[in-house]
Amino acid sequence: MKARTADTTRIAIHVDLKGLLFRPAYFEPLMQDLAGQGINTVLVEYEDIFPFKGLDITYARGDRWSPATLSRFLAAAKQNGIEVIPLQQCLGHLEYLFRWNRYRKFAENHAYPGTLCLSNPAGKALVADLLCQIMTAHPGSRYVHLGMDEAHKLATCPKCKRKGDVLTVFLDYLDELCDVCEANGKTPIIWTDMLEDHFRPGLFNRFRNRVIMAPWDYAAHGPVDHTVRFSGHRTSRRWLDHADDPAAPTLGAGTPFIEDLPKPLAAVIQRYRKGDGYQPIYPARLWTDLGFRVFGASVVRASGHLAVMPNYNHIRSNIRTWSGIIRQTRQFGVVGTSWARGTTFCPPGFNPDLTWPNIHYLANQMGARPKPFWPGIPPATVDRLITQIGRCRTDWRIEPSVIKEMTARRPKLRAHRHEWDSLLLMVKVLAWYRRADYALLEVEFFHANNRPVDSEWQRRIDDQAGILRDMAALRREVRAHFGKRYQGDAFNEWCHDLFDLWERKLKHCAQESKRKLRVAARQYALR
Repeated sequence: MKARTADTTRIAIHVDLKGLLFRPAYFEPLMQDLAGQGINTVLVEYEDIFPFKGLDITYARGDRWSPATLSRFLAAAKQNGIEVIPLQQCLGHLEYLFRWNRYRKFAENHAYPGTLCLSNPAGKALVADLLCQIMTAHPGSRYVHLGMDEAHKLATCPKCKRKGDVLTVFLDYLDELCDVCEANGKTPIIWTDMLEDHFRPGLFNRFRNRVIMAPWDYAAHGPVDHTVRFSGHRTSRRWLDHADDPAAPTLGAGTPFIEDLPKPLAAVIQRYRKGDGYQPIYPARLWTDLGFRVFGASVVRASGHLAVMPNYNHIRSNIRTWSGIIRQTRQFGVVGTSWARGTTFCPPGFNPDLTWPNIHYLANQMGARPKPFWPGIPPATVDRLITQIGRCRTDWRIEPSVIKEMTARRPKLRAHRHEWDSLLLMVKVLAWYRRADYALLEVEFFHANNRPVDSEWQRRIDDQAGILRDMAALRREVRAHFGKRYQGDAFNEWCHDLFDLWERKLKHCAQESKRKLRVAARQYALR
């Protein structure tokens, strides 16, 4: 099945290459499977593995793609009717560049070198060169994503402050970038959080036919949102009088309130009122009403879900909400973002193999009628297992029954056994985490007393030894299984992240348990 790209709604998946790297042999199967699910667009974020000319910025030099590897990746997409949209960060999230001392001088803030200083001509020229290299390498794409999100500390240096406020500096720079993109025959796409954080009515008209807006929101949603992102993450002050209401949103010491918005901004957000809150993901409707094309950003892999397992039910809620909005507004499309790390500096998130249930769900919600990803197992059974695993990620403890059923059903699979095994293996890891966490809790609970008898401490020591043995076996299985598809420094980092800290904690608890055993044996022998 080949996905269509021309004049259709974009159903896109984000490929974030600052985390676990695919082995090149997987490029073709990956694109075939994406097309089979009805995906017609891939948004690719290369970061430091792109073969930039004249730059030595790759964290692990062996991970850097060659031009031939890049060509193979792009050819696999083209053969399956998938358009590749490259994403090149042009303002914030340039940590992968500015971490190196040679380039840190171009950062707005050297203490956290992530945002470009827009008063440094050499820094702007360097980023423009990266952008042009990326665009040149993607002649088949009509679009390029400029990033532009989370540009913290923008317009804080003395020179930038003299240019104007954050929004003025941002929009002037965006104007320059649009010229660069148009000269290369590309239409730019940008994340919109900086615009929503610094919104001022009437300043965006000049970009209406030049820029595609990509608002992002990865939260679970009900029929109403009680928190909105508009000049900060705001909620109503009335919740201070209703702290016992289960619907009350999270509040912090610095949470701003909607009631404090200036009148011009309050008038903008008022349009999206719904009941005692606001329409879910209102920015998609806001940018639509302002006459922009919207490329909504949902999620199939959230960095906040960490290294083991996604919260499938949270993600499904987000996908349902986004898909409904994009289909209702007949907008440009939706992308299931798949964040490999929160930032360049963060640990890698859970394995991409575990995103396939989310990819299938996104395509289905967008009306693509994807093929069953695990033929041989009834779709209703797959859905039930996925939602059960989602609850296990939060508050259920039924991993053993899920493992048993998945193992029993595996022989019936007619395709994608590797992905099934990936999910099954990580459910086993999740179950192991539960055991390890309880073993640690048992020791920590008694940190201030020595009352348990020595036999109780011996039981705990035996439990800890068994958990460590099982961890060693799981570690070998994880590395062997996932190593068939993934490689590179980030893959090794992920494998260490899964187990190493737990191992150190358990070994420390084992030493403490042995000390407690000796104390108990001595004190209870006295009488």
